[in-house]
Amino acid sequence: MKLIQASLIVLSSLPVLATLLLGYQLIRNGQGVLGKPTLAPWLFFSAKTATGISLTILVAASVNPGFYCRLPWLIQHDIPAVQKLMSAISLFAGNLFLIPAYYTLSIFTRIGLPESAHVLKTNGIYRVSRNPMYLSFWFFFTACFLLVPSLLVVSPIIFCLTAHHFVILNEEKFLIRSFGDQYLSYKSRVARYL
Repeated sequence: MKLIQASLIVLSSLPVLATLLLGYQLIRNGQGVLGKPTLAPWLFFSAKTATGISLTILVAASVNPGFYCRLPWLIQHDIPAVQKLMSAISLFAGNLFLIPAYYTLSIFTRIGLPESAHVLKTNGIYRVSRNPMYLSFWFFFTACFLLVPSLLVVSPIIFCLTAHHFVILNEEKFLIRSFGDQYLSYKSRVARYL
């Protein structure tokens, strides 16, 4: 049981630490982290903020197993070890997509569309999924719900997944305009998610 708990703490902290490290690198290089929103700015930044809050809840639930008991609208009052293990496996899968995506995009990563020169990345994890960062959200949100089985958590998760799907659709339009046939060829070979 302690091994599962330790795994949850490490695996839930990795995406937060990786995101902070990448943000620091971008700011240190003078590039900034914000790009152009692909949806109405209030909707776009609400989805990004809700994602950050969900990841924070995930870390809090990993560090303090009784955290979820403080939330309203619980659908389950006890989290069995197998459910925690499933959450750890989901976190592991999410990190398998997020961290290589950060590494592959590196200094080209932005919250939103790039407003300067950019490249189409089709190597590394992008050979498996066109949107590995967004795919990782599915795994992280699954892990979050497994550790915090509250309807209070489900609403922002559904909102985030829906909003990010529309972000992806708009990013695809941008990539078609930017890279034309090169992107269309890539799009025909690699799945949107998995």
